[in-house]
Amino acid sequence: MNNVEKLYNNLESIENLPAFPQIALEVTYLLRKESTSAKNLYDLIQKDPVLVSQILKTANSPFYGLHEKVSSLVHAINLLGFVQIENIVIASALLSTMKKFPVGRRFNTNQFLDHSFGCGITAKIISNILNFNTGGLEFSAGVIHDIGKVILDLYDQEDFDKILNFAYKNNKSFYESEKVLFGITHCDLAKKLLKKWSLPEDLIDAVVNHHSPKKAKNQIMASIISVADLLTYSEGIGFGGNYSKFLMEDQEGWKIITSNIEVSKKIDLALFTFKLFEQIDEAKKSYFKELH
Repeated sequence: MNNVEKLYNNLESIENLPAFPQIALEVTYLLRKESTSAKNLYDLIQKDPVLVSQILKTANSPFYGLHEKVSSLVHAINLLGFVQIENIVIASALLSTMKKFPVGRRFNTNQFLDHSFGCGITAKIISNILNFNTGGLEFSAGVIHDIGKVILDLYDQEDFDKILNFAYKNNKSFYESEKVLFGITHCDLAKKLLKKWSLPEDLIDAVVNHHSPKKAKNQIMASIISVADLLTYSEGIGFGGNYSKFLMEDQEGWKIITSNIEVSKKIDLALFTFKLFEQIDEAKKSYFKELH
């Protein structure tokens, strides 16, 4: 048994593995109940002033492009809706959790977050343009899609380096390289971690299968994350350990997306690129300021 397999098998017993913020878990649980009202959500979130502040700051940023100032939590909930509030809560929780991880010697946290949030933003752009009915958690899934790499870097840095070196020397993706070298991937590690954190199953499904969308219960959702990941990589937003060359038209996620849209709806990569760079700058103002 190699060290990556040992890490996978023992992940749940790691003592210094940070827990996901309780308030975020309570929000996601509450929003899975059909009977939940705006007042229920308000009563829960208002107990955490820091989270309220983050929601208001994000709601008032150009990232959401609202035409009126959001002045209160009630206003934010009514204007943004449950799904976007959940997106903000999960993204904010990820940032606060990342701060609790010990700093790896080799993994660049800032570059990782640039890539992660770039993927989330791109996923949101794709979903908005194509108007797929996926539940609206593309942003959160994109943000958290590579969390398994952080676990690998923190608890098995030697093998993390081996994967990066193999990817670089062989023009492979991080995912392809870890499959060849160890069999266990960052997606497998992410599945265990996100289940330990009790995050929503639809979110876990997209994260775990973003390299293999055909295996996902929601293939469209996983494909959006897959394509967003590739677009973010190709545009040089952050770094996720990918050194492979690819044609988008050959990618599984792209094929699933394009087979599920009308011929008249063309995907304009130039438009995606423009919106990506425009919105990544705004997202940095909202999310990255505390970390960079």
